[in-house]
Amino acid sequence: MQVAPTLDTALLGVPGIFIGLLLGYFLGGYESFRAVDRIGLGIISSIFAGVITTVVLMIFIPTVGTIEAIFIILSYFGGYALGAVSNWAPTPEKPPKSHIIYEPDDEDDDKAFDREIEETLRGEHKANKS
Repeated sequence: MQVAPTLDTALLGVPGIFIGLLLGYFLGGYESFRAVDRIGLGIISSIFAGVITTVVLMIFIPTVGTIEAIFIILSYFGGYALGAVSNWAPTPEKPPKSHIIYEPDDEDDDKAFDREIEETLRGEHKANKS
């Protein structure tokens, strides 16, 4: 026993697959979005678009029920996944943080460096106290 006629259900999912492909293609190509942002936007947009499409189809086709609504939403998810995979842009790598490492060659350089730091810090403390 079938839950819903196969051809009718397949035809209801076609707009979801095509619109999901477009959404996935465009959102998957944004390099400025993190992977979590792209996946989250895909889930949210698929649910909203699927619900809107279901409501519109329920107005014109009164036989659209819960099973068809779930299928329409899942077709948006499938289309989004296919579109995002086809145009997935790698996330930009953050440049490494730069560190300054001071290694004195001899003790004279080390003492001069310590003296300059103390003078600088004393100057800041005096400026802050007054």
